[in-house]
Order: sequence, then structure tokens, then C-alpha cells
Amino acid sequence: MSSETLILKNPRGWFAAGAEVQKALDLLSDGAFRLFIYLCLNARRDTGVLEGSLTQLAKSVNRAQHTVRLYLREMQTAGICRFRFGKSPLGNGAIEVEEDFWPYQRHTQEAATNDFAEFMSKIRKMLQDRACVKPTASAADEILARDWFDRGIGLECIEWAILIGCVRKYVSWRNNETRTMIVSLKYFAPVLEEVQTMKPDSEYCAYLRYRLMRMENEWKHQRNQSSSKPKEDAGVSGMELS
Repeated sequence: MSSETLILKNPRGWFAAGAEVQKALDLLSDGAFRLFIYLCLNARRDTGVLEGSLTQLAKSVNRAQHTVRLYLREMQTAGICRFRFGKSPLGNGAIEVEEDFWPYQRHTQEAATNDFAEFMSKIRKMLQDRACVKPTASAADEILARDWFDRGIGLECIEWAILIGCVRKYVSWRNNETRTMIVSLKYFAPVLEEVQTMKPDSEYCAYLRYRLMRMENEWKHQRNQSSSKPKEDAGVSGMELS
């Protein structure tokens, strides 16, 4: 056997499929095992938990909600996972893979909480650094950030989405579209979905930072000029922020 180190073609999103997965394969039906693999690929590595609604889960695995519930009960009976969902399929619930079937060491709840707090703090710093963003400490932003954190989306990917989103905002202002500030993290959610399909490129990211810096400086200059004019003229050429 060659001693050459093997290199993953795609280093992101892989899962440590070892003895735990083999045990599940021996115990589950084909459909339930397929759902188990989906859980393994999408659950948080540090907790073995996947959160979301039954509707979202059924859509993701292309199965009916009733069928997904049957598979979950099969896995629970086999001691592979436990789950909780309310009566409404749209309500959020959670599935946790049991210890014997999860290959990663789990963080304590306190450690996971601290990790998310740091994650959220860095996102807020990214937003505060942007002149076109008026950051707010809203519950909606924290819920969205928690979803990204649970899905294992990296800060680098989120920063890229914020850079692209802000560049697009300045371009829209240049085109005389409504000049409103970005006030929610949700603004960047569709951009993040785009970014996840792209191949990371450090040179392009550096170019975006440079372009964004120029646009921000131009906008700040225009805003300062506007604020220094007499009040009766300020509304004519100044940028309107709402």
C-alpha cells in the first residue's frame, strides 16, 4: 500500500463514517438509513443535534412527513437517535444522534454556548465595520446566526457574503435606487446561499474588500458634503437614510 498522504477533493462537509455508521447500516431499513446519513452530514459536529421543522426535513430528504416520522421512530426504537417535534409540522424541533452512533466528542452545553457567543460577536463586528449597515441587536438576527452556526457555516463564508451584499447595496445607491441602510442580518441570507455554491478565492475576496473600501469612502465623502451644506440645500443632493 502506498504511504502517500491522501488529499480530499472537497475538504468541506465531510463526515467521519466509521464503525458507528456500519452499526446503523446493519440495523436500519434502506429509507431510515438514508435519513440517518442526512442527519450525520447536517447535524452539528459538536453536539450531534439537528434543529429545524419536520416540513424542512421532509423537503430536504424528498420524503413525505409521515414517512420521515416513521423513519425517526425506527431509529429511536433501534437506539440510534431521539427526537422531539410538536404537533405542527412547521414548528421547530430537534433530532439528537445517540452517543453510540456519533463519532465525534461532544462539547458541553456551556462550551457550545460560549462558542456561539464568540461566533455572534464576530458577525456583529463585521456588520459594525460597514458604513452602509445600521446594526441592531435583534432577536431575529441572533436566531438566524444560530441557524448558520448550527449548520457549520464558517465565518469566512459569512464575511464574504457581507462584503458582496454591501458592494451591491452601494451599487444600487449609485443607480439612484432607494437609499436605505441595511438594518438586518437577513439581508445577507440570500447572498450567503450564493456564496456557498462558489469556490473560495482569496484574491477575489481581497478585491471585494478594496472595492468596498473605495465605495464606502466615496459615500462618506458625499454624506459629509451634504451635512455641511445649508439645511435648505441638504435635502437636494444629500443621501437620504432611513
